[in-house]
Amino acid sequence: MSEEKHFYGGQAVLEGVMMRSKTEYATAVRRLDGSVVVGMRQLSTWSQRFRWARLPFIRGNVAMVDSLTMGLESLTFSGNVALEDEAQHLEPDHALSDAEKQTHAVAAVEAKESSLGEKALWLTMIPAFALGIGLFVLLPAWAVDWILGTAQASVTEDFGTVLARNLLEGGLRLLAIVGYILAISLMPYVRRVFEYHGAEHATINAFEDTGKVDVQSALTHSPLHPRCGTAFLLVVILVKIIVGCFLGWPELWLRLILRLAVLPPIAGIAYEIIYLAGRHRGGLLEKVLAGPGLLMQKLTTRHADREQVEIAVYALAAVAPEVELPEGLPQPEMVCVGRGGEIIRRPGTARAAGSANCPDVAEL
Repeated sequence: MSEEKHFYGGQAVLEGVMMRSKTEYATAVRRLDGSVVVGMRQLSTWSQRFRWARLPFIRGNVAMVDSLTMGLESLTFSGNVALEDEAQHLEPDHALSDAEKQTHAVAAVEAKESSLGEKALWLTMIPAFALGIGLFVLLPAWAVDWILGTAQASVTEDFGTVLARNLLEGGLRLLAIVGYILAISLMPYVRRVFEYHGAEHATINAFEDTGKVDVQSALTHSPLHPRCGTAFLLVVILVKIIVGCFLGWPELWLRLILRLAVLPPIAGIAYEIIYLAGRHRGGLLEKVLAGPGLLMQKLTTRHADREQVEIAVYALAAVAPEVELPEGLPQPEMVCVGRGGEIIRRPGTARAAGSANCPDVAEL
């Protein structure tokens, strides 16, 4: 039996893109002087260490925690690059737009606030996760009572009321998410991150369609992708509506507890839907399951320019052995990423200090 094909994924960071494979991830960031630095880190996830973490309906929750951790590490790494630029007094190689200036300023602030290492990442993640749960999970469940009045209904006795209230809750949840995305998209540096998000998708689409990547090919591909986390959010909302209909509409305190209790199975189901959609590219399954998610991605992606696509190509080439860096792109500086997003260097050694799993620069 042939080995299962691996699908690469990633995310946008400040002035950069992170790409991951089964064994490592790479974050490519463009410096002020136009040069590129690529930070590497080998993975040691639960999915790699434990068989149970790869089981259907469990792997989605494991992947979510892994993605959050890698995302925060990568964001901090991009901020640390901005801090280095500032410390080295690098001059930009071109006149920076207002969005680029704001992005570099935010990156430097992010790095300063997260400079405590791994513990700082978790201290950042926990309150952010709690805020998301409160705003997008608990608040819509309470708001239905505020709009329609307090009521209780069981599935067997009044399914119509249960369905109507769950549909309204799902609609309010969608409005909260869309409103949040639209609000942050007003910030110039967030719009620039959305452009890097589009560059990441376009590069992966080009690779999955043709088996190779060059900048021009990626520029012609769509900035939308069915395995995107934005699509995952929409699928979660739809699954929550369906699952909620089987739970009835109890009094508020019990309803909020149930909303929290069903989050892991809902995330697991939603992940499997996105997983199937990504493995049936161009078919009916993708259109039915991932089509609405692709529409929602238009809120979080923008068409990227050539320089942004170049960064995505750098990141993918660093983790995908099938992808070679296209001619014309200079070799980037290769460094390691610490557990807290630190930049780690030790030229001339096979292992960088503080990151024992970081591969030799010559192997990248």
